[in-house]
Amino acid sequence: MMRGSSQNNVPPATAELKHFVNGAGTQAGFTFVRYWWDGPGKRPGITNWIEKKVRVGSDPEFGNAARSEVLLPRHASGEYAKLDFLLARFDATLPAYERHAFVQVKVELPRCEPYHVGYEVVRNFARKHFTIERAHPVVSVAHLPGMAGSENAPHVHAIVLARELGPNGFSETSTRLCSDKGQIDAWEAWQPHLAEWRSC
Repeated sequence: MMRGSSQNNVPPATAELKHFVNGAGTQAGFTFVRYWWDGPGKRPGITNWIEKKVRVGSDPEFGNAARSEVLLPRHASGEYAKLDFLLARFDATLPAYERHAFVQVKVELPRCEPYHVGYEVVRNFARKHFTIERAHPVVSVAHLPGMAGSENAPHVHAIVLARELGPNGFSETSTRLCSDKGQIDAWEAWQPHLAEWRSC
């Protein structure tokens, strides 16, 4: 009886959000990380993870967001521009069989110029490559670790949700995006933006 009672008190399994960094190789100042759900059980969702990147706070691991915004595909409903709504709908509508969650591109910014200059370059790249050409919503976040006394370089995160977003909500997942090929695509698409930035 006691054994059965103990077993009944075991908490249910929870899926874990795992990640893999730079599967297609390392590029200077450019990091590509893909995230997926691993294991059975309830998924906590991506909302809390992304909000830690976005919300201003004193978290020493994530730092403070100097700027953040949602970039939407042109056919997506405007209500998805609200971060809370976007993430809640993504979590609520992700099929149980689908494990891909999002990818994150991190671009380091030079310390010798105002961060907004580099932010706009990264934003334009993310909007063109992920949002316009591929219909994926992007959460763009700028971090200035030096404001909190950190020696880490300023940088921008482009957090790209794995599913396309259209007039009827979220649709298919891009397995190419969530792979080494997705990293190569992003790196190649970044080159003209980087070249133009350096020439200024």
